[in-house]
Amino acid sequence: MDILAKNTKPTVMLQLDVGTCIEAGSDPVAWIKANPGRIHSMHCKEWSPEKDKGYAVLFGEGVAPWRQLFDAAEHGGGIEYYLIEQEGSRFSEIETAQNVWPRFAQRMARSGFCFVL
Repeated sequence: MDILAKNTKPTVMLQLDVGTCIEAGSDPVAWIKANPGRIHSMHCKEWSPEKDKGYAVLFGEGVAPWRQLFDAAEHGGGIEYYLIEQEGSRFSEIETAQNVWPRFAQRMARSGFCFVL
């Protein structure tokens, strides 16, 4: 991520994958702040360092600092799109979606966002 950001013009749009950023040992909030106006989309993917969990945790069950991420993305990050991404789950696909969507909506609301389905 850093190589791409450092070797492209500031006008080049970047997409942040939150879970991958955390797994790699980087701070996604710091990464957004280091690349102001360039993060036009963000993969809202969770990650857990717990054994056998990794990306299989649902949104809100891992270690991503969502409130700070949404704040950084909205206030200087350049965000236009949030993409909910789920890699693996202990539930079926439809049950995963039914569990993840309300969690995402709650986190967004706690961060001061209002949206209509």
